[in-house]
Amino acid sequence: MIFLDTIRKHSEIIVKYDIQKFRIAGISYQFACKIILTNHTQVFVRDYLFSDGSRKYSFHWQDTEGHCIIRWDNAPHHQSVYSFPYHKHLGKEEDVTDSQPMKLEMVLEYIREQLTS
Repeated sequence: MIFLDTIRKHSEIIVKYDIQKFRIAGISYQFACKIILTNHTQVFVRDYLFSDGSRKYSFHWQDTEGHCIIRWDNAPHHQSVYSFPYHKHLGKEEDVTDSQPMKLEMVLEYIREQLTS
């Protein structure tokens, strides 16, 4: 599965992961997991593809105190964002900005850059 391949590809920044949900039915899937990184921060992943082709996701990276570092999601609640419904929260819930549609691979690449720079 592409999710596991992506996690394995980024194993140098991942200490462990816990798959909480993994279901496939036809073209649809549900994937949720918790990833612990080498600096002890955590990434919570929810990525669902529905049978009608629509997708819902949230990639939430938080610090060791449980505070949001950044969260990418496509919940349709920030209509003023240019990239609606795609957006990211930078730290605080109310600090919202544009984002491109995200995938786990892109999130882990971004985090790897942050951890190694």
